Order: sequence, then C-alpha cells, then structure tokens
Amino acid sequence: LPMEMTIRMLVSSEDVLHSWAVPSLGLKTDAIPGRLNQTTLMSSRPGLYYGQCSEICGSNHSFMPIVLELVPLKY
Repeated sequence: LPMEMTIRMLVSSEDVLHSWAVPSLGLKTDAIPGRLNQTTLMSSRPGLYYGQCSEICGSNHSFMPIVLELVPLKY
C-alpha cells in the first residue's frame, strides 16, 4: 500500500464473522456476511505491519496472519 495517502478499505465476509486486527496501525475491523464495512488508514512510516484474526471464527482462523506492507509512492 502507498504511504502518506488515505486508503479506504471495504471489508466483508462470505462464510462466517471474522475480526482482523493490525495493532501497530490501530486497526480492528469486523467482516460480517452480507454487510459491507469500511475503514481508513494512513501511515507516515514505511514497513511491514503484522496482525492476525482476533476472534475464533472457525477452525485455524484464530491465528490467520495478516501482513500489510507500506511503501513510499514514487513519482
């Protein structure tokens, strides 16, 4: 994802409730079947940001990894 730019994320689910979090960016969003949620983020620091599913929403989902890479946008 480009840094220093507002990113709008649309989140939904197809099967069960999911709740994913990236604590270092202050993000926690629920994905609900049949519903469209949104969240925004903007970072001023490049790097890899790690998170995981923060609810037990199914077999092996509680430790599903999430990685966001924020990079400078080159002109």
